[in-house]
Amino acid sequence: MRDKDLYAQILGIKSPWQVSGVELALSEGEVTVHVEQEEGVQHCCPTCGEVSPGYDSRKRKWRHLDTCQYKTILVADVPRVKCKEHGVVTVSVPWAEPGSGFTAMFEALVIDWLKEASTAAVSRLMGLSWNAIDGIMQRAVKRGLSRREELSMTQIGVDETAFKKRHDYVTIVSDQEAGTVLIVGEDRKKATLKAWYESLTEAQREAIESISMDMWPAFINAT
Repeated sequence: MRDKDLYAQILGIKSPWQVSGVELALSEGEVTVHVEQEEGVQHCCPTCGEVSPGYDSRKRKWRHLDTCQYKTILVADVPRVKCKEHGVVTVSVPWAEPGSGFTAMFEALVIDWLKEASTAAVSRLMGLSWNAIDGIMQRAVKRGLSRREELSMTQIGVDETAFKKRHDYVTIVSDQEAGTVLIVGEDRKKATLKAWYESLTEAQREAIESISMDMWPAFINAT
């Protein structure tokens, strides 16, 4: 089997995308996999899905799972289209989320490690910055929230807790009936809890029957 076919299977690359070349840099410990689209492909706006005329393309790179001990980089010229409604936008690629510099497979590995270790530990293990690891975690949280069914809570709890035994506090709102966390706010200010209340629909707010909370003045005022 040729290298291109092998990497296509490893990466899960399917039509209309194809692996066009593989470069091995032994001195740098890297493998670069080049991916391109087949000719004559119609592009769609990633927002509305409408077929749109091509505008240009931009070279993008993504970190993928290591090949043996070699760091693997995926490279592709990603087309941009000119949508009548949304203007010039970059088309979606099947192996990564928009705005991410990592493939979905790589991010899945990082998330698995985050279940076992701290962000700082995973950062050292993967050789990435703390911010890069945190970005992967935030995207995973966003995906999870988008899949969650519409909230219909009637009894909620509001509490505060210190983060990692420091004086950095976070606000935790939970559904007491379902036993699930609804939000983790970055602080314990009135604005944080108020913003969450305001994000609910009128029907969701009216459905709340009870609120059990820490008697922190900011929480009382927001509620």
